[in-house]
Order: sequence, then structure tokens, then C-alpha cells
Amino acid sequence: MIEIQRYAGQEANVNSYLLSDAENVIVIDLLRNSNEAVALADHVEGTGKKLVSIFISHGHPDHYIGLGVFRRRFPDAPVKVASTDIRDDIIGFSQWMESVGWLDAEPGMKVRSNKNPGGFDYAGVIQVLNEPVLRLPLAPSTIIVRSDYAGGECGHMSTLSIPQQSAFMAFDLLYNRVHAWCGPGVDKPEIRNWIQTLSQIARETGGEGWTFYCGHGREGGHEVVTNMQHYLETFIAVTSAAESRRAAIMKMKELFPGFAQDDFLLLHSVNFHVKESHQP
Repeated sequence: MIEIQRYAGQEANVNSYLLSDAENVIVIDLLRNSNEAVALADHVEGTGKKLVSIFISHGHPDHYIGLGVFRRRFPDAPVKVASTDIRDDIIGFSQWMESVGWLDAEPGMKVRSNKNPGGFDYAGVIQVLNEPVLRLPLAPSTIIVRSDYAGGECGHMSTLSIPQQSAFMAFDLLYNRVHAWCGPGVDKPEIRNWIQTLSQIARETGGEGWTFYCGHGREGGHEVVTNMQHYLETFIAVTSAAESRRAAIMKMKELFPGFAQDDFLLLHSVNFHVKESHQP
């Protein structure tokens, strides 16, 4: 049996996961900053197991900024993604963040180039899987990788599933009691794609007993999928009807009390979807 352990980061309420057998471990996603990635690397070493690979689920930085730390600590562990598109997303997002100064706090994660030969070699480090599976040497179960979803929370998303254990790792297709990212790049057509993808996942995992692991927030049963669909449908309705950004934020906070990230994920999502005219 494959053990699944959630490692909860602090910044952005983002999760990493450890999948392990008796002697080996795969780490899934690497948090939003290097300081937290150091603590995650310490945790991995503390298991006493061999890190056989690193897998990045998609190209948003809160899932890969720890790459620099892990390459230094575990230089022999290959870094894998499900598709060329996801690798390109990671490189492209990093180039954009560097251009607007968002990587000034993470200089080691700026992209290697002719102008910056000391930068991080994303293209050289990240490998694309040659088959849609991940394996642990001592585990009889295969970890199935899928990445053919329509663009939703991001342009290209992968998921992992272990059918023998009724385990589905949805990453940022699912947020649990955390406001979802519906900011730039996630317009209403993408949100509707996202809702349809969740419906597809619910059908394909029909029946009781499945556990769904989220990119942000705790795992849960099928209710996590249903709740996510409800959140997205409500977000469309609220932002379409709102007279102001403030009104939309207050309404979402009222409807989803206690959800984390209202000061960042919700703020930027509402600002993207609710346009306000400014009179001179």
C-alpha cells in the first residue's frame, strides 16, 4: 500500500504530498518559498527513506518555488512533470515573475539565460514523463498520471490517482475551505471548464470510499468535489451581479465564512472579474 502524507505549507495554504512505500518516497509539489522548502526537505530526510523522484503538478509558483532547495539537497532525484505544456508553463511563469520583480526575493529561482548564466536551469532539470505513471519500487500499486484536462484553474493541470486505494489527488482542481484562484488567466469560460472537469472526475470516481486530496486545504470525500463546484458556480453568480469589488468580496466572505486567503486569492480573483469604472 502507498502511504499518502499531506505536508501543509503556510504561504498560500498550499500543500505538498509525500507518497511512500517502506523504503522510498516521491514528493509532490514544493511549496511557495525556499524557507518552507528547507523545512519540507528536512521532513523528507527525517523519514529515513530515499527520495526517488519529485513531481510538479502544474505551472503555478506556489507549487514549485522550492525546486532550488530540493536540487541542492537531493541532486540525484529527478524532477518530473506530466507534459511538455506543464514544463513550458513553469518556465514561462518564472520568466514573467522575474520580469515584474516577483522573484527578487528568490534570486536562485530566476531563469538561467545568457544574461543570467547562474539562474535556475528549469529546461535542463525538469523531465517530462515518458509514460503516464509514477512508481514506487516496493509498492504494488501504480500511480496513474493524467493531464488532458481543459484549461481551468491554470492552462494545464495534472492529477494522480491510485484506484486500488480509491485515492485521487486533484491538486488545484480542489480547494477545501480556501478561496480559489480565479484571477488573471481564469476567466468565466475557464471556470466553466473547471466545473465540467469536476463533474467528470465525480462520475469517474462514482461510489463511496474515495478520498480526494486538494492543492489547498485538507483532504475529504466526494463532498469536497461537490463543494468546489458550488463555490465556483457561486463565484460566477456573485461577480457577475456585483456593483463593486468590495461588494463582491463581502458577499463571498458572507457565503463562505472562515475560508482562508480572502486577502490574496479572493482579492485578486474578484479584482479580475469585477471591473470598476473610474471617473476623472
